Amino acid sequence: MGENRGPELAAVLGLFLGLTWLFVSLRLYVKTFINKSWGADDYLIIVALAFFSTYAGCSLSGVKYGTGRHTADILPQNVPTALYYWWLCEIFYTLTTVTVRLSIAILLLRICIKTSHKLIIYGTLVAVFVFSTFYFFLIIFQCHPVSFFWGQYEGMKGSCINPAAVPAASIAHSVVSFTADWVLGLLPIALIWDLKMNRRTKVSVAGLLSLGLLAGVAAMIRVPYIHTLALTDDFLFATTDVAIWSTIEPGLGIVAASGATLRPLFRSFYSLTSRGTQNKSAHGSRAGYLQQPSQVDAPRRHRSVKLAHYSNKSTSELSDDIELNGKSHTVTTSVGSQGAYRESREDLGSKGGIKVDRTVEITSIENEDGVSTLSEEGVPVTPWPRGCEKNGRDMV
Repeated sequence: MGENRGPELAAVLGLFLGLTWLFVSLRLYVKTFINKSWGADDYLIIVALAFFSTYAGCSLSGVKYGTGRHTADILPQNVPTALYYWWLCEIFYTLTTVTVRLSIAILLLRICIKTSHKLIIYGTLVAVFVFSTFYFFLIIFQCHPVSFFWGQYEGMKGSCINPAAVPAASIAHSVVSFTADWVLGLLPIALIWDLKMNRRTKVSVAGLLSLGLLAGVAAMIRVPYIHTLALTDDFLFATTDVAIWSTIEPGLGIVAASGATLRPLFRSFYSLTSRGTQNKSAHGSRAGYLQQPSQVDAPRRHRSVKLAHYSNKSTSELSDDIELNGKSHTVTTSVGSQGAYRESREDLGSKGGIKVDRTVEITSIENEDGVSTLSEEGVPVTPWPRGCEKNGRDMV
């Protein structure tokens, strides 16, 4: 038996098939149970995963029939089948890459507000869609009849376009894809540059949104191997590297597009860990009454929100200017039964560039005197005056 690179390709396929399903599943968990909102980009990433899974299935079938081996080492009746699955892989590779980039672009369009940024995204989308459509039909109709691509080894009569046309178009497609990945990957840095947030948060958000750069790198690494796409007598072995990098590129794209949405999951995990630590350090301190501010442990105190002035009416909505972590914000608050609220915030003096709309949880609300104004049911109430006692304990 001669050299066989089929197992190498199969290992790469298995790795990225598992990673894509894992990250998309985590993304859908965040959208369903944490954010509780879905967008068009979420549906597109599911479509992209379906295309990629079909691509992986076709590629694995090709490995079974001879992809990665020299033609002389493959049973003659298996060569047309292996070429047929290779042809299908080219089609689903194109569909996967364009769908992933469309999902990332829609995600960025939803969070950016500057017209210049939106025009950049729209221009990138048009370039990707137009060239991918051209490449898609070129791959399908590179031979006449279409089945001549794999049937020529069985003596079928037909013809194909210039052997250099497909490699040249594939290189151009990779260059367009690389450019799109870097534009969509670097744009988030511009989106958050002027936002009023600490540097660590800026770096983490920009890093997550810029993961698509990895797919662009894979697209460029694929270019040197594309010259082997011209049909030759040893096509199935010569194109193994193209097959490997054609798997890595869309696989990284799906992982990056999904990873960019997982920050709420990390924040939720950190919150659960922090609460567990607080409960362990403060067990037995609850006595069925509102604690004094001094009794609340430090990790909980620094998350409190102080209202500059407020209304003590029986209402579940407040709209006011607040001071949060030493910065001024305009906040509209709707308080629910469990102390959760929906916050729409606009940083005063911010130059804009990104929309902020998030759901957080109130651990305490204090007035200027440091007195809690949130009842155990999560509704703002008039606090007990200092010094008043009930059942022998201060109700502050």
